[in-house]
Amino acid sequence: MKKNVFITMLTACIMMIGMQAFAQEKATGAARDNLKRQEKVLDKELQKKAIKSARKEAKSLIKEGFKTPVGKLPLAKQLEGAWEKQAELDTEGNPYWYVASARVIGANQSAAALQATNAAKIDLAGQIQTKVSQLIESKVANDDMGQQEAASLSSVVASSKSVISATLGRTIPLVEVYRTLENKNVEVMVTIGYSMRSANEAAIAAIRKELAGKSEELAKQLDKLGY
Repeated sequence: MKKNVFITMLTACIMMIGMQAFAQEKATGAARDNLKRQEKVLDKELQKKAIKSARKEAKSLIKEGFKTPVGKLPLAKQLEGAWEKQAELDTEGNPYWYVASARVIGANQSAAALQATNAAKIDLAGQIQTKVSQLIESKVANDDMGQQEAASLSSVVASSKSVISATLGRTIPLVEVYRTLENKNVEVMVTIGYSMRSANEAAIAAIRKELAGKSEELAKQLDKLGY
């Protein structure tokens, strides 16, 4: 019975690998590039540095009195996971994840954790805004878009932090640790992650919607940039 289950699982794995390889082989042009960009790799040298940095940070936090909430991974393991996420790259050498952290003091652990998560999301939105601005400015520079249209587009992107923040779906919790202070308040540190590709696509879609509300022509100009 166990042998049959193993063979079935092995066959399924081989089929999945074969389907992925077939998809990459058949995909051409932009589709093939898109498939390749979706792949992620872990740079071995960066991984070593990440683990070393995580262990150093863990010792520092433990010394400060931070502990792990019930049901969470040990502090050092959480930090290793967060640092390794930052070492993951796509096949073009770009970071695969956005990672953000925040430390907040609250009256109790759950309130502080919620505030810290929200603060980290705002940090994430800022990172995404900066990246998307760079992407759009780079595209605009290589496009024949008029100067006034380019300036209007850049202006909307520059004020899009709240719009981008609203697009963030379920972030990946990487670290949550806390410590009780002498005054009985609780300090919580939270680190979250978000797929860079998914975040950028959602942000650009949100900016396009925002543009359409002001000028459909500007929205079309964003479409022309080819995202």
